[in-house]
Amino acid sequence: MYSQGWLITGWLLVILGLIARQPLGVVLGAIVLFSAGASYLWVRYCLWKVEYRRIFTPRRAFYGETITFTLEVTNRKPLPLAWLEVLDELPAELVPLRGRVIPSLRQRRHHLAHLFSLKWYERVKRHVTMRCIARGYFALGPARLRSGDVFGLTIRGADVDQVDHLLVYPRVVPLSVLGLPSLHPIGDDVRSRRHVFEDPTRVVGARDYSPGDPLRAIHWKATARSQTLRSKQYEPTTSHRFAVFLNMDTLGRYAEYRGFVRAVLELVILTAASVSNWAIEAGHLTGLYANGYLPQGLRWVRLPPATGSGHLAAMLEALATVYPTPIMPIGDLMQLEARGLPWGTTAVVVTAVTDAPLAAGIQRLRDAGHGVVLVLVGDDAEEVPGAQSYRVPAVRAWHALEGLELMERAQGWRSAVSAPLGQDCRTPACSSSFAGCSLGCCC
Repeated sequence: MYSQGWLITGWLLVILGLIARQPLGVVLGAIVLFSAGASYLWVRYCLWKVEYRRIFTPRRAFYGETITFTLEVTNRKPLPLAWLEVLDELPAELVPLRGRVIPSLRQRRHHLAHLFSLKWYERVKRHVTMRCIARGYFALGPARLRSGDVFGLTIRGADVDQVDHLLVYPRVVPLSVLGLPSLHPIGDDVRSRRHVFEDPTRVVGARDYSPGDPLRAIHWKATARSQTLRSKQYEPTTSHRFAVFLNMDTLGRYAEYRGFVRAVLELVILTAASVSNWAIEAGHLTGLYANGYLPQGLRWVRLPPATGSGHLAAMLEALATVYPTPIMPIGDLMQLEARGLPWGTTAVVVTAVTDAPLAAGIQRLRDAGHGVVLVLVGDDAEEVPGAQSYRVPAVRAWHALEGLELMERAQGWRSAVSAPLGQDCRTPACSSSFAGCSLGCCC
């Protein structure tokens, strides 16, 4: 950077050149003064009326997909820029396929560096392709602009506070990839001897009571009029109801404050997303319940059964943004939601661990008149006696995530799961971001 020394040197050369009648000294002094003045003006106005922004649509992607967004730099002044460096801060979960990447001081972040040369009133666009190696809701930005004079004497920086967001859905695969049966992937509880189900929200009359009818199905008014026990008669429908219960606990024994195993968690979420997608595509009413909470509040994930692409998008968005640590045992959540589910709903419980609260929750769902199917993720989860179970083998799960960064370290998750409870984990610690945890046990 130029200083008063350059100005003093320039004036001394000019004065000495005039006194000694040496034109060369005067010329050298004038060059030094001109360079210092040009440097001062350049550094003062180099970033004035310089605009930077990111352009990309849509702002949603799936786990493992690539996205392309445009970097646009505009110079809205007559002063050209010999060089302009842009350091755009991005999450580590977005990996540029090309370009120079610089580590950031912030955890789980890095900078994508670009160098531009702009003429007066010029606009330059560059396209960047990135791969999404994790689900989540990610912030892109802020950016840092750096420029200076052509002589390399001065450098000036400015921050661009623009922050864009990208939502990455969990990966969705066909159930056959996970090793689940293709015809009836969630068990005999889904199949009925009748192809027509009953809609418990629409009562069309009353019928004689049958042994086994739940208490909520008794039509008390009709019973009082006829002096015999009567049950509600519902409107028939061909749509069945599913409730997907997702267990965010990956360590067992309700590990709210002891972290989670990211590899196992991603496999569980992938399975829940794939089951939900299958049910919606089959035209069934499907709900989602998880014992993790969303950024909008501390309440657990609760999406009552519905159908349609909009509802599927809402479920995938919830799975993308849900925090990884459980706020309650999954069995307690099942007991809380059992009474509110329409009678005859099939509950699909996706979990990587089983415990006593889970078994109690399954029994509560059965007592409320719901069918239960247990989907066990991995080879270590034990079956619950009396519950129909299907298993997603670890090999199948890794195949579903083939080609992703998670696969490179997939062999290390078993040792993290088998670590004694309460033992300090010897793996990288979690950042404050829910999607910023390294593979392994985050304490």
